[in-house]
Amino acid sequence: MDTAADIPEALTPETRRGHLRAIADRMLLALSREDDPKTGEEIEKGIRRALLIERLYARCDATEAKAIKNAVASIEQQVAAKKTAPSPAPAKETQAKETQAEIASRALAMKAKALYRASKGDPESLRQVMARHFETPVAKNRKDTS
Repeated sequence: MDTAADIPEALTPETRRGHLRAIADRMLLALSREDDPKTGEEIEKGIRRALLIERLYARCDATEAKAIKNAVASIEQQVAAKKTAPSPAPAKETQAKETQAEIASRALAMKAKALYRASKGDPESLRQVMARHFETPVAKNRKDTS
């Protein structure tokens, strides 16, 4: 019976690990069914078989751990890509509809920043900053009617 013809050519890594583990299982069962070794040569053969089985199990375990690490890394890359991907721009209607509170809070922040700069020695005097931000502007083209 030719088992090579039954196995498809392109095996997935999971299928290969399953086949290797099945072979190691069968070898371990066969080794455990044998009688106790009586000569040095039989002991040496038994040890070689046991080491071969141990290597097969270690290889299966290592490739499973590597597959899990690769899967985790792939998921982390996908999550990072989604975070860095530009989010769709909000509609122009929502951009244009700023509430009065947002406008006022932004104006206050700008005033506070200007006052802070003036207090730290900005060339612009504090009086000019106060006049620009807090006092009502006076029309320049207004004629004196007095």
